[in-house]
Amino acid sequence: MNRLALLLLVASLPCTGVAQPGVSSPPLVVFWDATAPGNAFSFFTEVTRKTGSPLPLQDFTVAAQLVAKNGPGVHQWAFGVASEAIALPGSRSILVGAESAAINMEPTNDYPKVGHNVVFKNRYDGAPDPGVPMNRNSLAYFISAQPGTGFERGIVYDANSLLSTQGRPAAIDLSDIPDDRIGTIDLIRIRKNVALRYDPATRQLVLHTDPN
Repeated sequence: MNRLALLLLVASLPCTGVAQPGVSSPPLVVFWDATAPGNAFSFFTEVTRKTGSPLPLQDFTVAAQLVAKNGPGVHQWAFGVASEAIALPGSRSILVGAESAAINMEPTNDYPKVGHNVVFKNRYDGAPDPGVPMNRNSLAYFISAQPGTGFERGIVYDANSLLSTQGRPAAIDLSDIPDDRIGTIDLIRIRKNVALRYDPATRQLVLHTDPN
């Protein structure tokens, strides 16, 4: 059985207690030149849950989970997902490096609809809290570019991007941060020693300058 057939077999197996074969050889790499009009998918997956646990929010339905791990003594890069959209010379194309869409078709669904959830962890799920955040030099979003180029705009909202059915929409929402913590945060750091902060006592924004 070749690797592609094996992967298709694994993908077709049910998730209830079936021993799934693994691929011990190096990973499968696919190169494909699409030479006909229409959509071109290098890899496409769709999973539809038909039943769930009796209690809500107990089951995860995940179309794809990609995990990259570096073992002890390996001090290198680790990308969970690397996604590139490239316009080759002669191609005028809209480029989207990654798209994450949340689609809600149930009007009574009041649970959050999260387009992109960036989670930082210092332990596996279910493991005890080690007591230290281990978040030194952690970046939720890092916008970068090659030397000599860069983005014209950092964060852009289109004409229909913000709409609320229960009040005013928020472009940036910090309201869940309690007062005893929000006063210690640089809301916007302009320089290492210049930042915009919120004063919970006066409920005002303050431009803070640290002489050091």
